[in-house]
Amino acid sequence: MLQEFVKQICSDLKISDVPTVSPKKTVSFVLNPEVSVFLTELDPGISMQAAIAPCPEKKKEDLFMLLMSANFLGQGTAGSRIGLDRQEKLLTLSLGLPYELEYSAFKQHLEDFVNYLVYWRERIAKFEQEETLI
Repeated sequence: MLQEFVKQICSDLKISDVPTVSPKKTVSFVLNPEVSVFLTELDPGISMQAAIAPCPEKKKEDLFMLLMSANFLGQGTAGSRIGLDRQEKLLTLSLGLPYELEYSAFKQHLEDFVNYLVYWRERIAKFEQEETLI
């Protein structure tokens, strides 16, 4: 399922280099040099994960409060979750879709996921700039 969806989205977006899903049913889908989404085929469904930004050292608690409010009921993430990678160095965005999907639903979820990824990258960069001005 995932390989067919990746082929179709590449066709829709006119991406000539179609990535191949690994035997572990994972693929790193690169939309442009700044946006890469790690996709995993579930049984059933698909999960999406991407790095948002390095976890800042200064005012980490203030940022975490902002991110926790975004995660609350998925209101600031469209159902995705903002978290940390295992080393607690990167902020990540994750979305699990543990059900059968049609291509159109996959495409819409991927578009929403990337839009929120870009939004949170910009929001966190703005947050860091505000902190350096104080």
